Amino acid sequence: MKKIIPIFVIGIFVFSSFSAIATIENKKPVEPIADELDQYQEVMTENAAIPIGNLAITDPPIYIQVAQSFMPTKSIITRIELLIGKNSTAVSPLDISIRKELTEEDLTVTSLDPSLVPTETYDWVEIDIDDIIITAGETYYIVGLTENITDNYYAWGANNMSESYLNGCMWISIDEGKNWTNESNSQNIQNYESFSYNAATTDFQENVTWDMCFRTYGRNNDAPDTPTIEGPSSGKAGDTLNYVISSTDLDDDQVYYWISWFDDCPDIYWDGPYNSSEPITRGYTYEEQGTYTIRVKAKDVFDAESDFAILEIEIPRTRHSNYNIFYLLSQLFPNAFSTIIKILKL
Repeated sequence: MKKIIPIFVIGIFVFSSFSAIATIENKKPVEPIADELDQYQEVMTENAAIPIGNLAITDPPIYIQVAQSFMPTKSIITRIELLIGKNSTAVSPLDISIRKELTEEDLTVTSLDPSLVPTETYDWVEIDIDDIIITAGETYYIVGLTENITDNYYAWGANNMSESYLNGCMWISIDEGKNWTNESNSQNIQNYESFSYNAATTDFQENVTWDMCFRTYGRNNDAPDTPTIEGPSSGKAGDTLNYVISSTDLDDDQVYYWISWFDDCPDIYWDGPYNSSEPITRGYTYEEQGTYTIRVKAKDVFDAESDFAILEIEIPRTRHSNYNIFYLLSQLFPNAFSTIIKILKL
């Protein structure tokens, strides 16, 4: 992305009650998730963090939004973790989103309640975003912002080494997200009335990019298995034939079913979603004799589609006893048919 504006303020933060580098893992129990650690930058430069929100260090105050670009290798992003803290006066949620471009809409966003973020210290905090499908190998952005009200701000742990993460870097906006830059030409913040104060000097250089402390988790997506179709292979015209259909998704994603009851069937749509391996029953009535082909395929909630399952159905010609050959002859040739019956009786 093109560099747009210079940055005049990048924070070097320390907490008044916590001056050592913070790399504490979240101690809260986490439910097992079927995903894997994908992209990460876990090293926080000593006492260094970037503010997110409203900082009353100038008049008017500076409002900062922060982002980290990254390049996933998985096809689905499931959750992220950030090394963050907050000021004691932070009252509004921290919004964490994923974007394809910084000036475009969020692909997914989660609002993190302030109570879930440590005050005047840093810790790894998990953000359970809605799972989204992405294109592996392309650049995406983790974006952090909060409401622009007085002294409402968070701090995101950072690293000032350009090569700490090779597949992305930090980006900052100071104009409500209209423009973003990754340049680090800056000044230190010194604010004795908040948790950011008298910061240790770090070597700032023009065109030296920073990285935030982050982890992304994800998984690849497999298509559902080819569905099974259980039911009769023949029936009578006018009778409803019922079929049990199911498909198993290896990722345990929910699935939809596409059912065609015959060639050029007009009423085809994706039916669902249903749980993986959950059987569903659907019926159809064939009004005329003939050979029909049922086709069914499945797709998961991330649009990965299975192969078609195929079942041929035979609806034979209907034969009624009142319409046999003798009855037809008697109706068409009543005199001749009576003669034939008399001869047969002799």
